Amino acid sequence: MKMRMMLTDQDELSDRRWIVVADADQDAANLLAGYLLHQRFRAYPTGRGSEALRVAQVHPLSLAVIDVQLADMAGRELFQRLRAIDPALPVIMTTADFGTAIEMEARRLGVIQYVQKPFDFRRLELVARRICAMRLRLGAGVPEE
Repeated sequence: MKMRMMLTDQDELSDRRWIVVADADQDAANLLAGYLLHQRFRAYPTGRGSEALRVAQVHPLSLAVIDVQLADMAGRELFQRLRAIDPALPVIMTTADFGTAIEMEARRLGVIQYVQKPFDFRRLELVARRICAMRLRLGAGVPEE
C-alpha cells in the first residue's frame, strides 16, 4: 500500500512536528490530517495501524491521534506498539462511542486526551501545538515552562 503523505512547505519545528492520524474511517483521517496540514503540521492520515507503525519507524513523531478501532487492529494495540517505539509519545484517542468503559481504559493506558466524535478541530490543533512545542523544548534540552 502506498503511504499517503501530507507535508507543509514551511517546517517551523523541523522533524518534531510529525503527527500520525489513524482512523478506521479514511475520510475522517484525511479530513483531520488536511486540517493539521493547513495549520503547518506534517500529518499522515491512515486507516491502518500497520501503516501508522511504519510512519513512526521512519519519522520521529510529536503526536499520534488514534481511533479506538482501526481497519487492522484495535487502537489500544496501536497505542502500545507506538509506545514501544517511543515510550514518551503523546497519544490522543478518538471514538464515536460515548461509553465510559472505553474512556476509562484509554486513560488507564495513558492517553493524554480522549476525544469523542465529532470533535472540535480547533481544540485538537491547540493541543497539538502545545504538545509539539513541549516535545521540541524537551528534545532541545530547553526546560519546560
